[in-house]
Amino acid sequence: MNYRHAFHAGNFADVHKHVVLLAILARLTRKPTPLFFLDTHAGRGLYDLHSEDASRGDEWREGIGRLHEAQPANPDLVAYLQAASATSEKTSRQFRQYAGSPLLALTALRATDRVVFVEQQPQEARALERALPRRRGVSVITGDGYASLKGYLPPKENRGLVLIDPPYEAADEFVALEKALRFGLERWPNGVFAAWYPIKLDGDYRRFHASLQQSGLRKLLLLEFHAKPVDSPMGLNGSGMLIANPPWQLDTAMREALGELLQLLSPDKTGSVRIEWLVGE
Repeated sequence: MNYRHAFHAGNFADVHKHVVLLAILARLTRKPTPLFFLDTHAGRGLYDLHSEDASRGDEWREGIGRLHEAQPANPDLVAYLQAASATSEKTSRQFRQYAGSPLLALTALRATDRVVFVEQQPQEARALERALPRRRGVSVITGDGYASLKGYLPPKENRGLVLIDPPYEAADEFVALEKALRFGLERWPNGVFAAWYPIKLDGDYRRFHASLQQSGLRKLLLLEFHAKPVDSPMGLNGSGMLIANPPWQLDTAMREALGELLQLLSPDKTGSVRIEWLVGE
C-alpha cells in the first residue's frame, strides 16, 4: 500500500469527515453509559502540514486553513474547530499540524469509553502510538481494519461507533466497504457505523449507493459535501459520509452545519450539500 494521508491532511474532505465524526460522538456521549469506538483505518494521528508530502498540493489551505480564518457560528463547527485547535500545533495565523480522527475522537470520548485504533501500516501505527496521549482503555492495533470487525464486534458495551475510512487505493474498495458494512451490521445491528467515501467523476460512489439500496440494510443516511460540481473532471469533487443507525435528528443538525461549512469552504458557490436518507427505516 503506497497511500499516505499526509498528501490530503486537513483538506475539505477531512474537515467534512471530522465535523460529522465529532457531531456523532457528541450525541452518543449525551448518555452516561460507556461507548465503544473502533477506527478501522486510523492513520498516524498527526500530520505535518509543512512536510514535503503535504506541501505538494497544499490542500489544507482550502480546508482547515480557510476555516481557521473564519468565525463559524454553528455549534458543531465551533466544536470541531476547538477540537482541531486543541490537538494540533498552530500559530496565530495558520495550522502547522493537523490531527487525524484518532486524536480528534479522543477529545469527545470519556475515560469510561473503550477505544481501538487499527492501522495496517506498521510505521503509521507506531507514529499513532507516539501521537496519542497516555490514557487507559485506548489500544492501537497493527492489522487489517476490515478483519478487526470480526474480532471486536459486537462490543460488550453494546453502544458506540465504528468509523471506516479506507484509502480507496484498491479498485474494489467500494465492494470491500459494502461487504464490511453488511458484516458489521449483521454482528452488531444497533451499532452506529460511519463510512467515508470519495466523490469523483467516475461515479463509483453511485454504484455503491445503488447496491446498498438493494442490500436489505435499513436506516442509511447520506451526508455529502461537494466542494465543486460533482461532474467536474478534476480529481476529488466531494466527500461522502454514509451513516448507518445515525443518532436522532443528525440529518437536521448536519443540514445546518454543512450549509454554513459550504459558505466558508466554497466561496465561489460552485459546491453543494446533499443530505438524504439512502434507505429509511
